[in-house]
Amino acid sequence: MKKNYILYFDSGTSNTRAYLLDRDFRICDSAKRTVGSKDSAIAGSNRVLIEGMKILYDQVLEANSLSDGDVEAIYASGMVTSPYGLKEIPHLVLPMTVQDFADSLYPFHEDTCFHRDIFLVPGLKTLSDDFSFVNNLRGEEIEIIGALEELKAERDVENVVMLMPGSHTHGIYIQGDQITGIISNFTGELFYALKQDTILSPVLTSDSLELDEAMVRKGIENLERFGFNRALYICHAMRIFEHGTPQQRLSYGESVIMGGVRQSLEYYCEHFWKECRTVALVSDEFMYRLFSMILEGSRYIDRIIWMPISDGKSYGVSGLKKIVSLKGERHE
Repeated sequence: MKKNYILYFDSGTSNTRAYLLDRDFRICDSAKRTVGSKDSAIAGSNRVLIEGMKILYDQVLEANSLSDGDVEAIYASGMVTSPYGLKEIPHLVLPMTVQDFADSLYPFHEDTCFHRDIFLVPGLKTLSDDFSFVNNLRGEEIEIIGALEELKAERDVENVVMLMPGSHTHGIYIQGDQITGIISNFTGELFYALKQDTILSPVLTSDSLELDEAMVRKGIENLERFGFNRALYICHAMRIFEHGTPQQRLSYGESVIMGGVRQSLEYYCEHFWKECRTVALVSDEFMYRLFSMILEGSRYIDRIIWMPISDGKSYGVSGLKKIVSLKGERHE
């Protein structure tokens, strides 16, 4: 029987999504389950992750009246290569080309639930004698390649920082077809911790997706003048003394928390990424608007390209298509 499908897992710390793809890498179906490397870490075994992935796999196949024999290959990216993933795989060291990356897929034979090979996508890292310049990422690497394909097809860009907001906001420097650097920032995790467990919770808890541009600018200004601790305290003081609206206070807080990304990015552009003037922002609309304001007036970045994300689009799938095509063979 001709095998007509590919199964791709995008697995993070807390969630895993499975994509059923046809031979042209079009998404036929997808499903999500709240299981990730965090659950393996808590359990002290990766069995919980493997079983959760197998449940997703069976769910997607059953929903499409398919069997395991219809699936040509299974791929997985993200935290599956971490110590609490399927198998710990060393990060690949930058710089490297997309072709180098494609040649580094790792075949892992999973013999407890799947009883077949799963091809793992390694993470990326930078090395330095000074630990201040060490960075790494897992999961975003395949999205980078997918977004890069779209970027090169639609835009005239040679030197670009691809900015990917999330629990950690990564900036990835790309020169032509070579991935040359990473700068990682602690952002979404910090926002969540401040929102959940500090006195700033009332300020940062809001359903509003509107931003006050003047207050975003004020957050950047105070971050530069006073540093993070004092700038963040001002956010608290605004609430205590009832200064501004809830939307304005949230805008200020978002700016202070995320504004450090601009500071680190500008340092790298000044000292290392000197040919870069463009940021490609892979994000939802809210983060695009926020970072457009945060980067306003930068001495180093004068062009922002928005690459929207949505539930119906996966740069990870696009990246997988690219690296499999470069590999030049089917993994059976």
